[in-house]
Order: sequence, then structure tokens, then C-alpha cells
Amino acid sequence: MLDLVIRGGRILDGSGETARTGDLAIAGGRLARVGGRIREAAHRVIDADGALVTPGFIDPHTHYDAQLHWDPLVSPSSEHGVTTAVIGNCGLGLAPVRQADRPVLQGLMGGVEDIPQSALDAGLDWTWEEYPEYLEEVAARPRALDVGALVPHGALRIFLMGPERAYREAATAAEIEGMAQLLGRALDAGALGFSTSRSRLDRDFEGRPTPSCHAEDAEVHALANVLRDRDRGLIELAYRGSAGDEPERMPEELAWMRGLARLCGRPVTFGLAQLDAAPAAFRRALECALAARADGLEMRPQVLGRMQSVLIGLDTVHPFRHRPSYRAVADLPAPERAARLRDRALRARILAEPDGPVPDDDPFGSLFSFAGERIFPLGAHPDYEPGPEASLAALAEREGCPPLDLLYDRIVSGDGQDLLLYAVANYHSGDDSANQEMIEHPCSLLGLADGGAHSGLLCDASVPTSLLTHWARDRRRGPRLSLERIVHALTGEPAALFGLNDRGLLRPGLRADLNVIDFERLCLEPPRVVHDLPAGARRLVQSARDRTDSAGAQPVGGAGGQ
Repeated sequence: MLDLVIRGGRILDGSGETARTGDLAIAGGRLARVGGRIREAAHRVIDADGALVTPGFIDPHTHYDAQLHWDPLVSPSSEHGVTTAVIGNCGLGLAPVRQADRPVLQGLMGGVEDIPQSALDAGLDWTWEEYPEYLEEVAARPRALDVGALVPHGALRIFLMGPERAYREAATAAEIEGMAQLLGRALDAGALGFSTSRSRLDRDFEGRPTPSCHAEDAEVHALANVLRDRDRGLIELAYRGSAGDEPERMPEELAWMRGLARLCGRPVTFGLAQLDAAPAAFRRALECALAARADGLEMRPQVLGRMQSVLIGLDTVHPFRHRPSYRAVADLPAPERAARLRDRALRARILAEPDGPVPDDDPFGSLFSFAGERIFPLGAHPDYEPGPEASLAALAEREGCPPLDLLYDRIVSGDGQDLLLYAVANYHSGDDSANQEMIEHPCSLLGLADGGAHSGLLCDASVPTSLLTHWARDRRRGPRLSLERIVHALTGEPAALFGLNDRGLLRPGLRADLNVIDFERLCLEPPRVVHDLPAGARRLVQSARDRTDSAGAQPVGGAGGQ
């Protein structure tokens, strides 16, 4: 008898081929049959008439390295159809590590990825040292989804060089050889590849740039050659200037990455966005990737597929948090703080005050200008492709008040839980057409959701639901994309790139990681602040829900893997 039969769904098999209606059968955790009519008996039957049936989504860029140790649901990614998540990105991770260096590695991970120190202190129960032990620890933990891991360059440097030298010096030949041996053992144990960062903006809790910034080419090349020698795995990296801080460096960085791909013969993937500092530069990266492919090399820019945004709110980030009168009430609970901030005299003082100094524990404090043209109310139905007429600046002009005054009133309304979008990237001068260019490019890879990271700034782990509902169903400001294209980009493409040959497609014999999605009723809830991290630390979450359910109580479209 079969374990499960899913009847009458619209099957999008992850290959990009045209959807078809049919049944699927599952036995022993594997797909037994796909398509046609299945009449055999099964322990369980799902009527999927009118629903989409897809492979489970693969998220290639997450930072759940710490969270998966305390959250078996690995939320909110598991609420958006993700059945496989890749950790260890950007040269960051939790292994290998010597016992004495655990606080250093924790501080690097938490500082770069904005994970509260209190949550890391309370939530991590270190039991490993070398990377194979770490993979065994991850595999032993119950989780709602599978996890694949990259070996982080920062951890390799700290392990071989010690924390002091790793943060300031080039490695010796002997240390490089030691790193290569550790990487080889990790790959043999099942790691998916190697990650590094050249970005000077990636900084730990002490404000130090990540150790991999100090690696010379000889070191990176030696590690890349470990992948070449095994003919497996890929390299993921953050290139120098990738956050728009050094836009003039892109040509030389692209040439460097192409040389790396040629050296090791393995794919090189990197984050890409349209940045205001150089709004057309993303096209240069796409052109470089296409030219490399013509030469038999794989360069895969990872793109988000929607506006990259920071969430402005009383408990996240806002332009008043360093003003003296605000800081006097900053420690109050959000509802009480919001009520106090609505006092007219206090409001007037705060709006009139200049900013105080940005403290060292706010590494993002100087990055945002809070210009009203880039801020958008979220409302009950979040829109990640808003027009300029929906901006806070446009609303303030219609209401006849300064944008900053209107922003203040928005974030202190009610119980202080209202959030607004701040467009950081992929939205230049009110034009977001770059998103479509990046999604449709043959070399791009949908990624950069950053699940598990930047807990007080953003929540892009919801992007799979956003891609499905916006690009394939609801888009009004431009052409829509096919469901086949979106599902292929979320499944078959990343599976092939990462060598995950047992998933990503609906084919007999492959893993039964799949989603059954009520596509017409699927929508996004607004993001919200919760305090469910260890030690009560905060984070931002966003769920999928049935858009006919005004309460939004139940997520829909979740992973249905066996």
C-alpha cells in the first residue's frame, strides 16, 4: 500500500516544463509515481483539485546556523514552502571551532548578521569542534526542513591562526595547508562547498571586519583548489563593495571572481542587487556571468526578486532612536513607549532635536537617510512593488506635513507595532524594473533571503510566497512571470547548482519533498516583531496565510515532505 496519494493537483515539476494535472504517489519517503491517475490504495489521500503541487523550495542563502539549534520549525522559512535551506554563507558559521574560540566565532556570526548576543548566549550548546562533528550535530536535531552547509572561511582562519592573527594578518603556507585539509575533510563529510567574504562592511560585535578580508589570493586559491581536486561543491562569497560602499571596485571584483571560477572549475555564486551608488552596475555583473558561461564557467549572481527593504518601526530601526528625549523612554515596553511618545510636548521635543552619537552597538545607524521617497506604509496586504505615489513623501505632501512628522506619528500609533518599508536596494528613483531583469536573466539564482539573520532589520525569508503571489498572479505595473519559471527558480535550479540530485524535481525515486499550495488564496501577512528568541530577544517574522481569512490565523502552502 502507498503511503500517500495526492490527487488532481496542477503539477509543476521543477523543471520549468508546462504544468499538467495529475496524481502523485509517495512510498517510503520517495516519489513512487508522478502524473496520470493513481488508483492504488494509500494510507492517506490529499484532494489537491485546484491546488499547485511543486517540489519543496530550496533556499540557497540563509543564516540559520544558530537558530536551528533552538527552533525545530526553522521559521519563518518553513512557512513559505522551504524544505531545504543552505547555511554557512558569507564566510560565517559555527564550525570548525576550538572551545576557547567559541565566543569569538559567536561574536563574528552575531555581529555581521545582527543576531542578538543574548539569544546566542542562551541558545547555543556547543558540543563540536571539527566540521564533521558539527554536521553530525545538525543532522541529529529534529527539524521541519533539511539543512545543507557551506564551510565558512572565517571559522577556518580562526581555527588555524587563532583569533588575534586571523583578524589582522595573512596566513602562512602551513596555515593555508591546514585550512585546505580541514576543508577537504568537511567536503568528504557532506559539506556543499566553501564560503568567504571580502566585504569591509561585514563586522563582528567589536566592529572588526571579518577575518576573511585579510586573506590573500594564495589562501583563497588553495581552498578553491580543494573543490577542484574533488570536482564537487561551489564557492559562495560576498565581494568587496557588494553593499554599494565601493562601487568603483566592481570591474576588478568581477574579474577576480571569474578568475576564481576558472581556477577551480566549480561554480562561484555571489549576491547582487541594484544599488543607488551605481544603479546600472548590476547589468555589468549579469553580462560578465553570461560571458563566463560562454567560456564554460559558472558565475551565478544571487538575486532577491523584490525590493530589498529594512523594516522601520518602534522596535526595529527609526530615525529618532538616537535623539536624547527618545532615549529617555527607549527602554519602556513598546505599547507603553508608544503611548508616552504620543504626548504632544514630548513629540515636539523629539522632532526638534538633532541626532545624538550613534553607539557602537548600532552598526547600521549611519546607513539610512530616512528620505520619505524611499519609505512606504505596509498595511494589511504588503506591497513590495509600490509606486512613488505610495511613498511617505507623497502621503505627507497630500496631508500637508513634513515626512518625518508623518513617520513619527505612524510608528507611535496604537501599540507601537506598525512597520513601514524602507527601500534599500532594487528600487532606484521609484523604478523597480531591475527586479524583473535580474529574475529573468539565465545566470541569476534566486537567493539572498537571509533567513535567520538581521533579526531587528528585515524579514525576507517570506520571498518564496512573495515571488509566487506577486510575479505570477498579482503584478499590475508590468508583465507577469510564469509559474513554471518561478517554481523552477525555487527548486530545480538551486538543486542542480548545489549538487542536490535527490530533490528539486518531481520525479519517481527522488525525495518526497513537496508543497501543495492553494495558489488563488495564498497571500502574505504583514511582518511583525516577536520576542521568541532565547532570552526573549526580538526578531521579525512574516507568515503566509489564506487571504480569505482576515484573522490570518493559519499559514497555507507549507512544506508537505515525507
